[in-house]
Amino acid sequence: MTQVTESRVAIITGGASGIGLALATDLVSKNWHIVIADINPLSGATALKSLSTPLATFHLTDVSSWDSQLSLFQTTFSKFGRIDFFAANAGIDDVKSIYEETEEEKEKVTPGKPFLKVIDVDFIGVVYGVKLAGWYMRRNPRKGGCVVLTSSAAGLYPMSTNPLYAGCKAALINFTRSVASTYLQDNIRVNAICPALVPTAIFPGDLKDFFPEEHITPVSTIVAAYDKFITDDKLAGKVVECSQGNHFFREQVGYPSESQRWMNEESGECWARAYDVYFAKKGGKA
Repeated sequence: MTQVTESRVAIITGGASGIGLALATDLVSKNWHIVIADINPLSGATALKSLSTPLATFHLTDVSSWDSQLSLFQTTFSKFGRIDFFAANAGIDDVKSIYEETEEEKEKVTPGKPFLKVIDVDFIGVVYGVKLAGWYMRRNPRKGGCVVLTSSAAGLYPMSTNPLYAGCKAALINFTRSVASTYLQDNIRVNAICPALVPTAIFPGDLKDFFPEEHITPVSTIVAAYDKFITDDKLAGKVVECSQGNHFFREQVGYPSESQRWMNEESGECWARAYDVYFAKKGGKA
């Protein structure tokens, strides 16, 4: 039988470096059990060594794989009997530009398929994580928990150099706002952070070699945003932009008309009836 620990338990994807490791460091200092989930076992071992505490463990995880994340959550819940916090933090950038043509592409009459792994990691992987976190948090000894998605300032503003990354991060913002009210019914609070330029493993090199230091946001600003979401149980469906030493709560755009407000806030019953009829004709939900 699973032994339920008294200490709170957190899963952090992309937890072996950058923002994830800084968050792990902060939480273990507050006596949390931390499960660092990362695709790089060497980085994971280095992270555990730097934390130097039995409160931290490592789980090799490919967030783009449902089975890999399922194993992460199953193992964590089986060991601790609870999952109180999930940071969906793992991410990659575009890696290969959609604008550029390889020599092979130039010689062909048809274009090459774009590299879409960024979508698998930065969006689909987050959806997997939120689904799993919600399922297990409903089964906590005290139902509920906190989920924070790592979006980006690139989800708020255009980023021509990494359009797929920016598109995924923008999707996470509206995904957060869309699922928050339903998950809140089970006392599960879903929020998102949007870091500006922060030193992480995604960036190819040392930021200070390329950008003025005054435009680089310290990791401590991001950790402080996580702390707000963890400790304030009134925050759900919120998006906070983190820039330099500041937090800016960003609200959704205003409705252009009363009809659009009604459609988004009061049309749930209409949608429910429509789907009931649709699935009745189809012989039940798939």
